[in-house]
Amino acid sequence: MRPLTFTGTLSPVLAGTVLAAKKGHVRADMFAAMLVAALLVQAATNMLNDYFDVLRGQDRDKWATPGDPSFGRGPSHHVVPAVAGVMLSAAVLLGAYLAWHSRLWIAIAGTLGILFGYAYSAGPRPLSSLGLGELVAAVFMGPVATSLAYTVQGDPPDAQVFAVSFPFALLIASMILSNNIRDIEKDRTFRRTLAIVLGRAGAVRFLAVILALAYLSMISLIAFHIVPWTAGIALLALPLAIRLRWCFRCGAERMEEISGMKWAAWHHWVFGLLFVFGIWLSP
Repeated sequence: MRPLTFTGTLSPVLAGTVLAAKKGHVRADMFAAMLVAALLVQAATNMLNDYFDVLRGQDRDKWATPGDPSFGRGPSHHVVPAVAGVMLSAAVLLGAYLAWHSRLWIAIAGTLGILFGYAYSAGPRPLSSLGLGELVAAVFMGPVATSLAYTVQGDPPDAQVFAVSFPFALLIASMILSNNIRDIEKDRTFRRTLAIVLGRAGAVRFLAVILALAYLSMISLIAFHIVPWTAGIALLALPLAIRLRWCFRCGAERMEEISGMKWAAWHHWVFGLLFVFGIWLSP
């Protein structure tokens, strides 16, 4: 199970940067450092999630371990923590650079992101086994990522930044939930995800609610003049949301459920980039 994909990082960082650009200048070095640091943390979180999944007996065919014929022919499993550690170390250095040139509390927020990313999969009771995966991802890939990308450009986050981050929080939650619905049977003996707690039918209904709220929140932001009307271009992503929901309909084949994560990623990517582009288009 991959809790995060790179589609979850780019859009909120771009959104925070575009909002900052609307109120002043943008430093390219701060944008690049913020984006790379976020990608590194996300990639390391994904790798550690895969690593701990294997320790619990899942996805052993994806990895190679000398002397164990039950493992597959993929990358060496034992090197994953070292690679993830290097990525996180680089992210820490970039975070220190960002904090030094903007606000010191950014270092605290970045540290919390790393700790929660590790706690997502590690330990006897990882957050993913407590049904908190969607919430953790929504917080850190919504308000936190958007606010940090905005703040490193010179201004503290305001109500507009937090409001704009809400659709991104819903989008990433829909990705995590889609992944967990797909993996209900695989996860049942290892963790208790929100999809398992709600049951398949309840989880699918909740997914539909999250997707609907993403569009309603975007429309509300336009209606209350928090974002320009051009942000409504994100409505063009609606067919992808419908296709995603269709993958988990009653009676859907297993291959359709497996493809649901692909459609969730595409939906996040298209909605997020169109939404940001619509904000940027306004004068």
